[in-house]
Amino acid sequence: MNTGKRFFTAIEALRGLAAIMVMFLHTGGTLGPIPVNISYLAVDLFFLLSGVVLASSYERQLATGQISPARFLLQRIIRLYPVYLLSLPVGLVSYSIQFGFDYLTLASLLLRAILFIPNAGTGGAFPLNGPSWSLFFELWAGVLFSILLVRLSSRSLLAIALGTAGITLYGAVGGNFDIGHQAGYFGFGFSRVLFSFSLGICLQRFHELRPPNAANRGNTVGIFLCGCLIVITNIPASTFYGFPYFDLFICLVIFPAIVWVAMRTRQTGFVELAFRWLGIVSYPIYILHAPIFELLHLLRQKGFDLPASPAAGMVVVIAIFIMAGIVATHFDEPVRKKLKIVIAPRPASELPAESRAGAS
Repeated sequence: MNTGKRFFTAIEALRGLAAIMVMFLHTGGTLGPIPVNISYLAVDLFFLLSGVVLASSYERQLATGQISPARFLLQRIIRLYPVYLLSLPVGLVSYSIQFGFDYLTLASLLLRAILFIPNAGTGGAFPLNGPSWSLFFELWAGVLFSILLVRLSSRSLLAIALGTAGITLYGAVGGNFDIGHQAGYFGFGFSRVLFSFSLGICLQRFHELRPPNAANRGNTVGIFLCGCLIVITNIPASTFYGFPYFDLFICLVIFPAIVWVAMRTRQTGFVELAFRWLGIVSYPIYILHAPIFELLHLLRQKGFDLPASPAAGMVVVIAIFIMAGIVATHFDEPVRKKLKIVIAPRPASELPAESRAGAS
């Protein structure tokens, strides 16, 4: 079990770079003819990192009853929802441009998006924000984590990871691990998240059993790990398409190895600041970029004279970076702090006298 929350700066950098790789995957050709690569595996890395971070932050509290599963889930909702809700109006505009202004349909889609109910109609499971499919599965993984996974042994978690890896591999036969968000493969999203999420919990437990010594060359190692992630996610998808065992190897061996080393390093100085900043902007980049690129793409299709050159695409990318920083620091963090204050248990001394008497 963990002994307390830790801040892994190298992990924050990996999360940020993974979000950036996903963003480039979804640029819709605005950056030129970029070949499709395996950056879809960044989602599996997200699941792995979530297992590590949630186990580090909450496993002991959940196991000892310091926090209930319901309160844990509420904290997860507070963590994920503010920026997600901010993205939905852009998605509504895009859907309206593509399929028409049917107010009942739009209201239904908005309600389903807020409640994270997958859509069975046109536009995919989550048509207002495509990448939010991974949030759906991450929320369900959080529920299982708080109720069941924290109570299982590491051996049982490894068995779950290997079993769900096999299920994911079965779904990827003839293709790759880019499944779970399509209508016909939606169920494999559960196996995909449990595979990497369970591995993440195990990594955190092993890290507690073997705490690192004082890290030498933490800056160099951290930068090297980031470089490895960039190289891996830029492998062309066509290279191993139809051979999903390569994706399995990346998710089962390479990503856990990178994260394990990242957990055992500490950064200092400018590198630490840069890594922390990548972590801060990672979630806003991930959840805001797709609706923006989708809207720009649809506006071009409708005849709007918008530039579609690599230079224009880079302007949009830089704008998303700046927007992500502003949203993270001036919207997301303040909103989450206020919400946490609202749901925080009130001390007994602040309760009305009749409430204290009724509780005694």
